[in-house]
Amino acid sequence: MFLRKIIILFTSSILLGQSIHHAYGLGTFQLDNDASSSGISSRGLVPSFYRGISLTNPVTWNKMEYALLSGNYNGNEVESSDGINGISGVVNAQFSVPMGKDFAWGFGIKPVFNQQYLITDVPFTQEIDDDTLTIQRSVDGSGGVTSLYSSFNFPITTNEHMAIEWNVLFGSLRKNSKFNIDQSTYHFFQRQMYSGTYYRLFLSTDRFYSSKMPLNIYLMTSSSMNPMKVTQYSFQPFEDINKNGFYDGSDVPSPVDIPSAEVDIYKEVFDPRELGVGFDYKYKENTFFTLELHRWKDEGFKYSELYPLRSLYVTQSDQLSFGLIRYANEIAFRLPQKLQYRGGFYFKKETLLDHANNVNEIGFSLGIGIKFGVTNNQIDVAYKYGIRSGDPMWEETIQQLTIGFQLGDRWFVKRRPK
Repeated sequence: MFLRKIIILFTSSILLGQSIHHAYGLGTFQLDNDASSSGISSRGLVPSFYRGISLTNPVTWNKMEYALLSGNYNGNEVESSDGINGISGVVNAQFSVPMGKDFAWGFGIKPVFNQQYLITDVPFTQEIDDDTLTIQRSVDGSGGVTSLYSSFNFPITTNEHMAIEWNVLFGSLRKNSKFNIDQSTYHFFQRQMYSGTYYRLFLSTDRFYSSKMPLNIYLMTSSSMNPMKVTQYSFQPFEDINKNGFYDGSDVPSPVDIPSAEVDIYKEVFDPRELGVGFDYKYKENTFFTLELHRWKDEGFKYSELYPLRSLYVTQSDQLSFGLIRYANEIAFRLPQKLQYRGGFYFKKETLLDHANNVNEIGFSLGIGIKFGVTNNQIDVAYKYGIRSGDPMWEETIQQLTIGFQLGDRWFVKRRPK
């Protein structure tokens, strides 16, 4: 009888919990994958690493002079009235290779979603089957979705280039629902496994570039090949007798007496669509202005069994960003000539599933790059600050620091005859 009461509480727990942005749906969508793009508040469509080159946009890689091994690390801090939530880690590792003047190829790995949250209720009382219980509930989860990708760049006309990027999605989430009921502690563990594939197409054109209008245009779109599915494992709730947070022989029921985990499969949970356009305008020899418009949309099915707070799920994100870049000199001997300066600001609107309280965000970014060596080696640092709000009673600030490290080398060079 008492176990039935516990199961009732588990199935309703998240409905009464206090949520934060990291816990909506699949978590925080990772859009800033390299420090040079983050420095101009860009999602990586327009060039920001070198003139005409974006580390995130494979349609620009044929302009690289050297093969590049790159990696980026960032830390995020979100502060609201509920407290401070932070997450940090490697945001991408990539190897890209130009093959002549017209082709390029690369592969890498990057996070698509990150989740790390702890939601705790204040103690309350609830009556179940004529018993009055004092309860405090908490839910913590961590995990995410990662993409393993490969890109290929090729010309389609003398003025246009195209690139195709294939992405394989994989990952997992571990969630623990914990109840302190009177003097007893109960746990309910779940694990979700993710898998899926999608592709992205990129196009660049310099057809409109002239001395009077030095403008390059970049386009991108994406769609799913195999929308992401979720396999969820739900384990037996148990009373943590020794309060160590693990299921062992001291707990009730005993591990030997419980059935295997319950398995549920949910298809087409994540089905992304993207559309972006970017403009790169040469103002002076080393100074460029950028403008970028980007829409991301998830057309996947939101199962209530997976997301009881699905009304807070972000189904669409629209962003407008402006950037200013002052590139380093191509031939530089002194330190000031080797520095790149970046700045940008952005406006973002996130649409929630219920369309009742959408999330608005405004912010700015600053960045610097330092060249070293003779093969386009570079260190990039970017700082971003934003204010996110959903309604007059809810607001949080976001700070992000990203550090990128790039090493260049020459590949596919014919050996000189002896």
